[in-house]
Amino acid sequence: MKTFYGIFFILTLLSCNNKPKSAVKKDVRKKVEKKSPPAEKAIVKYTDKQLEAFLDSVGHLAQKTLADKVAFGVDSIFKNFTKPMNRLVPANDFEQLKKAIKAKMITPRLARTIFGELSGDSTCNANGLLDSVKKGYVHLSYFPFDKLRQFAVRVSDAEHCNGSDLYFFRDNRIIAKQDGYSKYFDDDIKYYPAGDGNTIVYRMIEFNSGSGIWWNQYFFYKYDGDQLIPVLNIPENTNLLQPSPWGLRELWFESTVKRTIPLTIKMVYHQTLPDTTEPGDFDSVSYNNRPMIVNDSTVVKYSWNKQTKTLQPDFTGTKINQAQILSYYLNDNELLAINAYYTKYQKMMISKKKRPYLLNYLNTIKNYK
Repeated sequence: MKTFYGIFFILTLLSCNNKPKSAVKKDVRKKVEKKSPPAEKAIVKYTDKQLEAFLDSVGHLAQKTLADKVAFGVDSIFKNFTKPMNRLVPANDFEQLKKAIKAKMITPRLARTIFGELSGDSTCNANGLLDSVKKGYVHLSYFPFDKLRQFAVRVSDAEHCNGSDLYFFRDNRIIAKQDGYSKYFDDDIKYYPAGDGNTIVYRMIEFNSGSGIWWNQYFFYKYDGDQLIPVLNIPENTNLLQPSPWGLRELWFESTVKRTIPLTIKMVYHQTLPDTTEPGDFDSVSYNNRPMIVNDSTVVKYSWNKQTKTLQPDFTGTKINQAQILSYYLNDNELLAINAYYTKYQKMMISKKKRPYLLNYLNTIKNYK
C-alpha cells in the first residue's frame, strides 16, 4: 500500500542509518566497554504559572511560520505528484486509441507505442498488465473530462492494477501523468468544468491508514494550456481516534464537496484533549469524558486567483481558518494547534473542569518541545 506519510518516515530513518562503510577491514582488537542503555528522561512537572506562560508564549508565536512548517511535507508531495509530459500521439495511433477507448481494452503493443514503457507497483508490475482482459489485451480505463479534448486514460484499471499510471491528454498530446493508486481499488477520479474552457480534476490521496487512525487529502489539479497544474490541497478525512501511541489530541476532520461552481466545501471537525491529569499517563486514558476543544462544522467557498493560479478560500463568515485546518494533519503540529485555537485554550484555562486536563497536556508538550 502506498502510504506517503509512512514512506516519508521510513526514508527519514534510512537517511540516518545509511552511513558510508570503509572498504578496508581493520583489526582493531580493542576491548569495548558495554554501555548501559540511557535512562528514560524523567518528566518535569512544571508549575501552573509556567504552563500558563507557556500557553501565552505559543499563542503569540508567528502563525504563518508554524503553518508553513506543518504544511511543507504535504505541499511538496502535492506539487510534485504530477509528472509533466510532452508526448504527441501521431494521428494514426490516436485513431487506434479512440477505438481502444470504445472497446475498453488495448493491446500491450499499442499501449507501449503511445505511452512508452508501462509501469506498475507491487500489486501489478508491467508484465502483469498483459492478458488481463483476454489473450493479448489489457484493460483500458477512460475519463472523459471534456470528451476527447481533455481526458485521461489508465492502462488497466484500479481493480486489476492499482498502481498503473494515469495519463492526461489535451487533444492528441499527453501532457502529464500521475500515480494512479487508489485506496479503495476503484477509478474514483472526480472532475468539473472550471468555467474558462478548462477542467479541474480532483482525487483522494492516502497518507496514512490503520486502526483508529487515517489521513486522506484531496488534491485538485487544473488544465492550463499544455500543463496540469496543482491548484488546491485540503484534508479529505483525518482521524486520530485515541491519543496514544500516535498523538496527544483525539481529532476528526471531514470535507465534502457540496458544489463546484463556485467550489463549496463543507467541513465537519472536532478535537479533544486526553482525559487524564497524570503527567505522562497517556496509555490508560478514558475516552468517555474527553475535554472538548472544538466541535463544529462550517462551509468554505473557493474562487480562482488568476495571479497565483490557485483556488483561494474565503474564510469570511466561516468558523475556521487555514491554520486551524492544518491542525488536523497527522504530523508534528501541536504548537500550531495551540496557536490556532489559542482563544479556545484560554477559555479552557479558566474552566475549573477543563483546566487540570489542559495543564497536563501543556506539561507534556513543554517536556518535549
